[in-house]
Amino acid sequence: MSELRTRDVVESDLPAVLSIRARSFGPLGAGGEQWWQRVSGETLGGRMLAVVDESDTVVGAGRIRPFEQAWGGRHLRMGGVAGVYVEPSARGRGVATTLTRALVRRMGELGDVVSCLFPTTPTLYRRTGYEVGGVQTRTTYAGHLLRALGTSRGTAQVARGDGLRPARPEDAQRLHDQAREAGSRHGLSGPMVQSVATVRGALERNELIAYVVDGGHVVYDLSEHALTVEELVATTPEAAATLWGVVGSGSSAVPTVHTYLDPRDPVALVLGGLPETDVRQVPWMGRVIDLEAAWHGRGFNPHLSVEVDLVVSDAEAPRNSGRWTLAVSGGSGTATRTDGTPLRGDGDTRLSPDIASTGPADGEVLRVEARGLSALWCGWSVSRLRQAGLASGGTRDADAALDAAFAAQPFITEYF
Repeated sequence: MSELRTRDVVESDLPAVLSIRARSFGPLGAGGEQWWQRVSGETLGGRMLAVVDESDTVVGAGRIRPFEQAWGGRHLRMGGVAGVYVEPSARGRGVATTLTRALVRRMGELGDVVSCLFPTTPTLYRRTGYEVGGVQTRTTYAGHLLRALGTSRGTAQVARGDGLRPARPEDAQRLHDQAREAGSRHGLSGPMVQSVATVRGALERNELIAYVVDGGHVVYDLSEHALTVEELVATTPEAAATLWGVVGSGSSAVPTVHTYLDPRDPVALVLGGLPETDVRQVPWMGRVIDLEAAWHGRGFNPHLSVEVDLVVSDAEAPRNSGRWTLAVSGGSGTATRTDGTPLRGDGDTRLSPDIASTGPADGEVLRVEARGLSALWCGWSVSRLRQAGLASGGTRDADAALDAAFAAQPFITEYF
């Protein structure tokens, strides 16, 4: 195949991109045109890239959706890679790899510090530094169990307060702020917060059903077969019970309730029954785009104090490459380049200062490539990385320090 290059998608390219999408995944379904207009409008102008041949014919394209994603309860700029389409007749010729490498570079230019995606082909994304980070979990409950929560103690009082009512477009900022605060309060890792404009647009178009009450809100979708909860945020047990009561109120007509929430949502602790056994999980992959900025922005346990070295090799995001000292104190982290300085062998004790940074003592520091760094970021233990061949060197004490610093149970609630 002729030499490939990448460039920004412009509006005149959209018919070609949509045609490749149809040949790759089938035509758009009902409502697809409106969806396509929204996502293309969101990403044109720097967040949609094309792979073209020597005649400037588009043979592949992909989008970078702008998200806020919680890590340790703090929200980072995240690029959500989606809509990766390759012309079927051009497959197997490096189009997808060329595209994903360009997407990683562009995210670095845009200031996205981490990235996530839902893979169709894990091998492709592993070549550019992505690794499995967690799952999106769909849990199924019997609606009558949730309805029963609505009659629990204190619920009526909540409903009489500011008033349980349907959410309106002018509530978009409120829903955004409550979701963001919940991520911080619970120290969550993985969930994405919709922008105020996105929330407002969904409410204006009546795409989802939403209710607000003092101390929380719920957002859900309703079909003739099931009710699906997309988001439920509550600051008090009474607010949670009220909102779950709304969800379960139609159980006689729609007895099945699906939820896309934190797998450890506290509803599991108060419900008078267990979820159904058909829990479904969809894996997603993550990547570190800018280690220094991501580490500085991530939240940590305020009681954790640790300092440990890490050597990273990352061809696609070269700003990550080098030797780093990662420190955590008081709930915040710093990542400092330490190339050419004495090594630290574990989380507490400096090695002898006469050990050169380029000598054999390099083996005393954990070494990872991009995939290993991404897995570490998502909470995989160093021992698991070693078993998978994604880490080398280091010491047992340093492994424990890294495990403590990167500890997380990340999850994503929204498929994009």
